[in-house]
Amino acid sequence: MFLLKKLSKERKAFAVFLFLSLLSALLITVDYHGKGFLGLLKDTGFLILKPVNKIVQNTQRHFVKYYQMFADVESIIEKSGKLEQENQELLQENAILKEKLTAYERIAKMVQFKEYYNYEMIPAQVIGREPDNWFHSIIVDMGSKDGIEIDMGVATHKGLVGKVIQVERNTSEVLLLIDQGCSVGAMVQRPREVGVIKGATESVYCYLDYVAHDADVQLNDVVVTSGMGSTIPKGINIGRVVVIKKEKHDLFQRILIKPDADFNKLEEVFIVKSPDYEK
Repeated sequence: MFLLKKLSKERKAFAVFLFLSLLSALLITVDYHGKGFLGLLKDTGFLILKPVNKIVQNTQRHFVKYYQMFADVESIIEKSGKLEQENQELLQENAILKEKLTAYERIAKMVQFKEYYNYEMIPAQVIGREPDNWFHSIIVDMGSKDGIEIDMGVATHKGLVGKVIQVERNTSEVLLLIDQGCSVGAMVQRPREVGVIKGATESVYCYLDYVAHDADVQLNDVVVTSGMGSTIPKGINIGRVVVIKKEKHDLFQRILIKPDADFNKLEEVFIVKSPDYEK
């Protein structure tokens, strides 16, 4: 029994000795690498916390990435807004320039028209249309103070559009050729046959009436003002012959004229004075 207790004590002592020997060897090894015990604890903590640090770093990178992405999106939206505004300004500027160019081209043609005819012409702007006669009359910004009088002819560079039927101090009303109440002396230019232009029911054509049955009128013949029976001077273009009807027992031909002027796009016009017109 005594022998067993003694052996047990020796085993305990040996176990303690072995533990202390291993601990000493470990401390010696740590010191040998220049880290010490605290360094060992630090390395151990680093090994334990390394996965956590990695997660934190990855999360931080993701947050930075998303923040930068949102910042980029905001910058793109801001730049897009500026570009949209600049685009609208350029579109508006382009529209203004196109309008100026179109107006310049119209005015240039009007000047050529005025130079071609040796008549006094008063330039005027179309400022409106009569509500009860919207497609057949226009209002211009010239009136009695500008020397405008009833029955004066009104034309564009394409040709005659009508005549003055009412005059106020600052404005005048012009009845268009396509109205049935408008009549103007006319002549077929090639055969020199004369007649009277009147508005047709189709509202886009005119009739040339009182042309003799045997007159040599052909399709596409040019029709101009005759200067007869009105204050509108001779030779202003009106349009072309598009239809000719001849009935055996009729005294006159039925001639349909397509005016060259576009009555839906009247902006600038000339009010034409006859050379011998007396005020």
